[in-house]
Amino acid sequence: MTEAQAKSQAIKETDHCYVLAQSKVFYGQDNYTCLERIFTKGGCEEIRLAWWKNGKQVHRPAKVNAVVDWGKLFTDAVNKGVFTAEEQLGMIKALI
Repeated sequence: MTEAQAKSQAIKETDHCYVLAQSKVFYGQDNYTCLERIFTKGGCEEIRLAWWKNGKQVHRPAKVNAVVDWGKLFTDAVNKGVFTAEEQLGMIKALI
């Protein structure tokens, strides 16, 4: 994927990247943890686990309730295209 393609497909743009797909678990109205497929400006595609608070990304480790929220976040990420089919197959192989 080129940067121009990423820009045209982005659901959100930040100073650092184009967000191509995103799954969120909310902790209040404007605070959430998310799994995102991003394209870094001038770089490549990456998967990011991020924490957003009051509309800004927090530059500290993201937190997800392992028992309650991780399954929901991961399932939503699969359904929203955060992971490619090839990545999903790799995860299935790793779990078997």
